[in-house]
Amino acid sequence: MKKLFSLLFIFSLFVCMPLVTNANELSEEAIELQRNDRTDFSIPEKSDLISVKGPEESKVYKIALGINKSEKLTLVSRKTFDVEIFDPNGDRIVQKMGLGDEGNRQIEFETRIVGKYYIQIKPAKDGRNNYPYSLRTIVGEPVYLYANPVYRVDLRTSSITSRNTTSAIQSFDLTNVSSIPDDAILTGFTIGGTETNRNLVSLYSIRRSLRPNSALSWIDATYPLYSPNHLDAVPKHAQIKVKQPYSFRFSASFNRPGTYTLKPFVLISYKREMK
Repeated sequence: MKKLFSLLFIFSLFVCMPLVTNANELSEEAIELQRNDRTDFSIPEKSDLISVKGPEESKVYKIALGINKSEKLTLVSRKTFDVEIFDPNGDRIVQKMGLGDEGNRQIEFETRIVGKYYIQIKPAKDGRNNYPYSLRTIVGEPVYLYANPVYRVDLRTSSITSRNTTSAIQSFDLTNVSSIPDDAILTGFTIGGTETNRNLVSLYSIRRSLRPNSALSWIDATYPLYSPNHLDAVPKHAQIKVKQPYSFRFSASFNRPGTYTLKPFVLISYKREMK
């Protein structure tokens, strides 16, 4: 029986040894990478851009993770790559072949253990042999792409008076608009329109406001641009999905009695994750 246990112990060492050796090898050659935490439209600063010179060239990155439940790895390149991700224990938690094509640039992986994660990247054997290729490696927030053009919503003509300075609420729903991607994130909006009797109201008091169904408060757009400038660079938890119902209203302070009329339209700007 003791011999049996001894043999099992020795066998387990041989099974585990490749993981330990591999983790040590990765650690020695790994390039330090910082987590990207930008959610606005920009090329992340916390990334690494290299030139891949040949099919046998392999790159290894290490990054300290573990605060979030999961992370995203995004590769930006014209080349496709084979990717392996190892947790701090040296266990391989992801293996992905041919990552890098449009629509196939991301891997989401769990980070249940706090510590250094290792990412090994090498060119896929897909026949794309026009080297060198550039490769940008991003962990954390992915690259976001703006949509072009924006989406327009035309609303009904509405009026306010010196006695009733806030308009009736109008509603519109973008939930089932096929031209907007399902994962679109609101980056801003502009509320324009045709005005009547504008001279009756104080210009800097005019508020044209939207409230997404998921939000608890109104988002105001004021004179002269009628476009809020803080919706793009917000924390992940504060991002607003575009495809949902919205409410609209406007208000103003009057300089003298009368009726101010607005025939409004809304231009919705959005972005989406690079896929």
